[in-house]
Amino acid sequence: MRFIALLFILFSTSASWAKGKAYLDMEDDQIISVFNQPGMNWKNCAKDPACRSVAWPDNTAEIEIISDYPQRMQVESPYTGELQEEEYLEVKYRYKRTVDGKVYTQEGQGWVDAAYVSLKKRSSFYGKTTEPSKDCPPGSKPSGKGPKEVQKNLAPFERALSNTSVTETTKLLKEHVGACVIDPKKNAVSAGSGNPYDNLVLPHLQKKGVPQIIKEDGKAMTKKDLIDIDALARTIYAEMAQCYKHGLHYPMTVAKIAVNRANEDRRAKEFIRGTHSSAKGDLAKVATSPTQFSLWLTTINGKPNNSLRQALCPPADKSKAFWTGNAPPPFELDIWENTLRIATEAVLFPKKFNSRTQQIKQFHYTSGMPGFYGMKQVFPWIEDRKVSKNACVQVWDDGAKS
Repeated sequence: MRFIALLFILFSTSASWAKGKAYLDMEDDQIISVFNQPGMNWKNCAKDPACRSVAWPDNTAEIEIISDYPQRMQVESPYTGELQEEEYLEVKYRYKRTVDGKVYTQEGQGWVDAAYVSLKKRSSFYGKTTEPSKDCPPGSKPSGKGPKEVQKNLAPFERALSNTSVTETTKLLKEHVGACVIDPKKNAVSAGSGNPYDNLVLPHLQKKGVPQIIKEDGKAMTKKDLIDIDALARTIYAEMAQCYKHGLHYPMTVAKIAVNRANEDRRAKEFIRGTHSSAKGDLAKVATSPTQFSLWLTTINGKPNNSLRQALCPPADKSKAFWTGNAPPPFELDIWENTLRIATEAVLFPKKFNSRTQQIKQFHYTSGMPGFYGMKQVFPWIEDRKVSKNACVQVWDDGAKS
């Protein structure tokens, strides 16, 4: 019995894909599942006796597209339960994995979500150290290139060093943020009156100490910084989890818009609504204002808000149940790790984060809407990624300057 709704399967003639060599577009050291049939994800495969994962490659795997066209299918979202159109590609894979000091080679073929496949090799946002261009190797003569060209060639190396700082800092924060503060086995969320974050999350955070971390500006991290990171991470996870596979530039866009709102003192009354604890900074207040991020509403149209469950019980601990009531699969653990990296960078490394996201100066975003109060839609870039998938994020310019 299939627990996936297949309204139709189309063979696309899109020029986006071609048979032959391809790459997996993911963060370093993170994996995806290859399934024995199309239309599968971590949630619906568990319900289908005919489905199984056949491989778990990372972005170093050798990938070859072997299907003539991607299969387009209507698949139930693991997060909302709604049907959404997805594309799947049949691929051959080959990769090596070291277990207990022994290297194993895995190869075969199966189906992957096309969102993870790219026809060109792309750098990860929070990757391992990248080798800089060698303008002047040992024993060679100077290249004669000017300071600007030398700086350009050093940029990947400097970015890698900064990424390492963000990644290492994130590891120090894992035990301090993202705790599940509800019983994930129960469908009902008892948040009381007032702000759900203040009622359920803050009491837990107030008991936590602040890790000894030095921020980008040389100052020590504070409790408000910790709360900012936790609030922002929970918000962008619940808002954007289903779009991470399309690239981290989508959750990074949402994070930057939250930062823009928090930094715009002239519009504080617009972006910070309701009552908030004085323990929270402006970024945490913006990120947990239900009028700005509806995931913090306890109900929507009279029904329990499932997104609130996601925010209150994210996949922060592999050994404990998250919002689904089960232990999080590796895919969800990776999403949370990337979420925490983004929030950590936004709060503790603001210069770096603002440099990455400098094209995003706006205060508004939606998803899947034909328009938004007569505003102009813009398509900013974050590094080499364009924010262009309307189903994930649409950025709207209201003419104001951040």
